[in-house]
Amino acid sequence: MDRRRIVLTRQAEANRPWAARLRTAGYAVLELPLLRFELLPAPAELVVADWLLFTSPQGVRAFTGAGLSKGKARVAALGTGTAAVLTQVGLTDHLDLEARDGSELASAFVAAVEAPARVVLPGAQRRLEEPRATLETAGFEVAELPLYETVALTRDDLPTAPFTGGDVVFFCSPSAVGAFVGAWDERPDCVAIGETTAPPLRAAGFAPAVAEQPNLEEMVRAAGLEPIPAPSTAESGS
Repeated sequence: MDRRRIVLTRQAEANRPWAARLRTAGYAVLELPLLRFELLPAPAELVVADWLLFTSPQGVRAFTGAGLSKGKARVAALGTGTAAVLTQVGLTDHLDLEARDGSELASAFVAAVEAPARVVLPGAQRRLEEPRATLETAGFEVAELPLYETVALTRDDLPTAPFTGGDVVFFCSPSAVGAFVGAWDERPDCVAIGETTAPPLRAAGFAPAVAEQPNLEEMVRAAGLEPIPAPSTAESGS
C-alpha cells in the first residue's frame, strides 16, 4: 500500500481538518502552509443582491465573520467544500452546481439562472477574471465584495529543506504555487486542485496531476494513492 507523505500547502486553519482526515486514513502528513488570510474591513453598507456566489470556503467564513447577512439573496457555491461550509454557517446552497473552477461555475450558473439579476461575489481582494466575465457577458450585474487578502509567505518565513523523497505536494491555488517557487528549487510530485492551479505549476517546471473535483478525496485519487473515505458533514468543507 502506497503511504507516501502528503504535503498540505493551504492556510494553516484550512490544512488542519485535511491533515486529520489523512492521518486517520494512515497517511503521513506535513502541514506546510504557504499562505495566510488577512481580513479587510467589513463594508458599512447593506449587501444588496439577488444571488450571492461563493467561490471558496474562506469567502463564506469571511462573509459570516464580518457579521454580514444575505438578506433576500439566494446562494450558490463552487464545489462541495464551499457548499459544506455554507451548511455549517446555516446557509443553503440553492443550486448544487459542484463546479471545478470559476469558469465552470459561471457557465453552470448561467444555464440555471435567468438574467437579469444582481450577483455579488464575496471573496478575496484580488480575483481571477472568472466567474465575473462570463456572468457579465450573459447579462448579469456583477459586484465583487472584497473581504480578505491572501498573502503568500516569503522564503524567510518558511523552513529551509522540508521535503523528503516520495513527497506528494497538494496545491490549491496559484498563490500557493508562487510562494513555493519563491522558496524552493525542488519540484516534487504534486497535485493541483483544479485547472486554475495547474498552469502555473506547469510553467514552474512541475508535472501536476489534476483533481477532477476540488476536494481532498479527488486530490488523493489524482495522486494515485489509496482512496480515503468521504468526510462527514462536520468534517467537510475546509
